[in-house]
Amino acid sequence: MNRSNTTVANQDQAAPDPTREKIKAAAQRLFSARGIDGVSVRDIVAAAGLRNGASLHYYFGSKEGLLRELVVDGARRSDSARRRALEELERAGGPVTVTDVVRILIDVETGGRNEPEAGPSVGFGHMRFIVALQINHRAMLGEALDGVQNTGYLRCIAHIRKLLPNLPPHIVNQRLIFMYILLTTALAAREAAFEADVGGGKLWSSPDALENLIASITGMLTAPFPN
Repeated sequence: MNRSNTTVANQDQAAPDPTREKIKAAAQRLFSARGIDGVSVRDIVAAAGLRNGASLHYYFGSKEGLLRELVVDGARRSDSARRRALEELERAGGPVTVTDVVRILIDVETGGRNEPEAGPSVGFGHMRFIVALQINHRAMLGEALDGVQNTGYLRCIAHIRKLLPNLPPHIVNQRLIFMYILLTTALAAREAAFEADVGGGKLWSSPDALENLIASITGMLTAPFPN
């Protein structure tokens, strides 16, 4: 039996396979540290502590199949956390400010939201993994995400738009793209800093760093546009 043909839906219904999860965790660590093209199937199998060199192909069919599953897993878990955070905020009458929404986007990717219902955490290194795909494998990333629900993210974007009524729509569109680039690359840099230094280095060891990132992104989104 070849498990590479198992659908994502079926995987969600079944209990996680420990070997499958070992391969995924090892792969994400390696992809985050070395980039996508710098990691071989053999590297992943060895890092997962497996003796059978065919293990990856047995579970995922190929390296690309593994990449796709990592992308889908991370996207689903992050979006589940966004939806839950927004629901809490909306029940309390929010969001009231752009900062409220930006804080959700940051918290979800930095462990500020605990989502036991969503399964295991996407794992440290997820943002570096996504940035590496955006730079060198953009088409594959887009294909992997095709059809994956991202309603939580879209709801966050909709709230930000409503909270910026005085800016031209095309300017808001540009700033939302800038926000995504800044958020992903800053958090990827943060992960790299903690990988190099358990304390996070001079920047990310500061208790104010994430709060300042939230304020910086908020400032970029809300700044007046010169006429």
